[in-house]
Amino acid sequence: MKKIVKISPHIEPRMWGKGKRLREEFHYETDIEQLGEVYNVVALPGHADCKIPEMNCTLSELYVEHPNWFECETDQLPIRVNILDPDEDLSIQIHPDDSFAKEYNGGRGKPEAWVILDAPEDGYIEFGHHAKSKEEFIEWTKNKKWDKLLRYLPTPINGFIDIPTGTLHAIGKKVLTYNISRNADLTLRLYDYDRIDPSTGKKRDIQPQFVYENVNLPDKMIEFEMYPAAHEFGCDVTRYWDEPGLYTLIRIHVKKQGKFLHERFAFYTCIDGEGTINGISIRKGETVLVPSHMGWMHFNGNMDLFLASYRNEKEN
Repeated sequence: MKKIVKISPHIEPRMWGKGKRLREEFHYETDIEQLGEVYNVVALPGHADCKIPEMNCTLSELYVEHPNWFECETDQLPIRVNILDPDEDLSIQIHPDDSFAKEYNGGRGKPEAWVILDAPEDGYIEFGHHAKSKEEFIEWTKNKKWDKLLRYLPTPINGFIDIPTGTLHAIGKKVLTYNISRNADLTLRLYDYDRIDPSTGKKRDIQPQFVYENVNLPDKMIEFEMYPAAHEFGCDVTRYWDEPGLYTLIRIHVKKQGKFLHERFAFYTCIDGEGTINGISIRKGETVLVPSHMGWMHFNGNMDLFLASYRNEKEN
């Protein structure tokens, strides 16, 4: 029988994760000291896979054993959600497209999107580049002319940015983000500031040659967008993205009571406040899965929620 279930986050150490917000504000309990990233939704068997205690299984197992909960065309769960709180800048990197990923590791490309939850006044992300040609991109990289090559954007709180495959990017230090992406895991690094990974005592691998082959040239020069909210059935609803074959991202802010109808499966992640969804408790940091065709979701409480979902490519 279909039912709403809580998803336990998957956590791995990150060398740039030394902050306290995920632990103290989002209630993530872990022995991992370098807590900078939490996978709220991930289902990569044998690699990164959230657990569902109530069902005594992992998310990837649930996806295979109960396909009617998801009604998806894909062999694996198609989407992934994580929250990042880096204490240092992430590496300058790209995610390649499907064709390269399939040949490289048998996987898929990883387009993604971020919403800025919090940032210092001087917060920033690295996003894109200024090179006009592949030759210029390579020359500036090899000579470490990062001030010429790298493009930085200020980070407006609640700003949304789309990150197509091939886009050079990196989240800056102290910039708290909610991220949605395809459920894939292939990152190609261009530059990592020559940092030493404390877990290995060595520099992390970089893959500049593969970046040269896959980076967008010329760059698409994408900017942050601020989407308005509409009041619907007691909720303030912001609709960021809804692309068949990629992902659906909606934000729902409830102040006391409200309701929302979404017929596809959905992962609701609470990024502020607490309350209930159809009687199931949820608080800041928690994620619940609502299977497909469960009808209206009735909210009670003061909550800021992200809804992550997926529509099949052949859907209208």
